Amino acid sequence: MEGNGSTDRVASPLTARVEVLSRDLQWTLAHFPFVADVTELAGECDIAHSPAMSVASCRSLPFQALAFLGESADLLANYATFLVDRGSAVYFLVNEEQRAVVQQAFPVLEEIPEWQLLFQGDPTRLEPEPAVPLRFKDLPAMQALAEAEGLLAFEKEPFARGPAFGVWEGSTLAAMGTTHLRVPGAAEIGNIITRTGYRGRGYATAVTSALVRELTAEGLHVFLMVYQSNLEAIRLYRHLGFEPVRPMYLMRCLIGSERDSISEE
Repeated sequence: MEGNGSTDRVASPLTARVEVLSRDLQWTLAHFPFVADVTELAGECDIAHSPAMSVASCRSLPFQALAFLGESADLLANYATFLVDRGSAVYFLVNEEQRAVVQQAFPVLEEIPEWQLLFQGDPTRLEPEPAVPLRFKDLPAMQALAEAEGLLAFEKEPFARGPAFGVWEGSTLAAMGTTHLRVPGAAEIGNIITRTGYRGRGYATAVTSALVRELTAEGLHVFLMVYQSNLEAIRLYRHLGFEPVRPMYLMRCLIGSERDSISEE
């Protein structure tokens, strides 16, 4: 293993490799958590890296999560212990191929199937009204809405990756959505939520439409993640022009058990 941490010695060859691979949009989308960690979020991540396996841990997330590039379950299990404490429960968001690697590397405590949806419609046909841009002064209202609706993974800095939009009912923030992540050529939107008591009024549609129009105007492809069990949301997003491109899996795993420990060679 070359090293641990987001140093130039570790990150530069890896970043160059990811830059080449991410010219393929579908590869980028299939590996977007890791791509984000070594590009847009590089200054906020620690990396354990060798030619055969790279594992990243992002310090700015509100929960412990790892992302990786490589096919060795043994190396993944070993490198994870350099980045998080043994006995910790951490999250992975992985594609189908990576799922098998994670299952071999760690005890899986929980697994939630998701769909990755990519916008493939005409953004000019979307109607963003009554959604309006949200600004830093609106952060307390956004945090209150996230707390009220149980959005536990709401970022501390929801404006850091791009635009955010909301719908107001008087002084009440009734709905919102943000730019969750950026990777080369694409942006993930998320935190799309409507306050209980204000649903069924088209507010989630308006917020999503505003985000898509703003980000596609920047020349970006727009995607989002949704639980496969959330059929109502999937119908909404498909109506707007999103299409499923791949299944992905949110996995909570136990790091550093005897099963997933190997010795350094």
